[in-house]
Amino acid sequence: MRNGSRSVGWMDARPSDFGGSGMKMFLASVAVAATALTALPASAAQLFYISGGNYDEMVHNDHQAAGTSITLKTKPSAYSVIFSADDTLTPNGNGFAKQDGPFSWVSIDPLDVGFTKMGFTLNPDGKSKADWDFDILVTFIGGGTQLLSGVLPSNGKVDVWAQGSEIMDSVKIFNLTSGGKSYDFADIRHTSFDAKSIGGPTPPGVPEPATWAMMIAGFGLAGAALRRRRAIAA
Repeated sequence: MRNGSRSVGWMDARPSDFGGSGMKMFLASVAVAATALTALPASAAQLFYISGGNYDEMVHNDHQAAGTSITLKTKPSAYSVIFSADDTLTPNGNGFAKQDGPFSWVSIDPLDVGFTKMGFTLNPDGKSKADWDFDILVTFIGGGTQLLSGVLPSNGKVDVWAQGSEIMDSVKIFNLTSGGKSYDFADIRHTSFDAKSIGGPTPPGVPEPATWAMMIAGFGLAGAALRRRRAIAA
């Protein structure tokens, strides 16, 4: 603002610049906006159950030793993928095969590359049971996580797809339950994914809801202060 007055930012504003009723209405608007923004996920992925079919990069066993963390390779691009679990993982056979447990959780983390879609088949340790529930924690490139919950289909095939422009960094599969009891996974098999390059600068992350609320509050306070000072000058 010119004419001898200094610029007004939201940090310069005083309660008297808005008036009692105006301040209450403004703060109420900010609260509503903050609540709405908080409800929006900063990242998004979704579970699908697609019978059959694999994605471009297929994880292969190739005589790797058993362990709680094993590094496998994909074909055709030879990306390294770390499988980690709370118990020993044993590559069973070579090629596009499976990794035996039992384990209560397993994470899949492709190195040096992200992915937009991933599929795998899960087998519970106790195949006579039905109605298996499970959780997947998705971690995204640039930060942020999302928890997905699902019901295991009869063929055990699960697919995770990123939504919009999101790129996934890793997934953790855990919390297998049936009838209110916890169980282990017997194995995971036929893991494949569509790779997405993460070379170059990492795109900025989505601002957190609280940050959006502060920005809205700042713009609103500055604008209200300017309008009131112009009204007084007139």
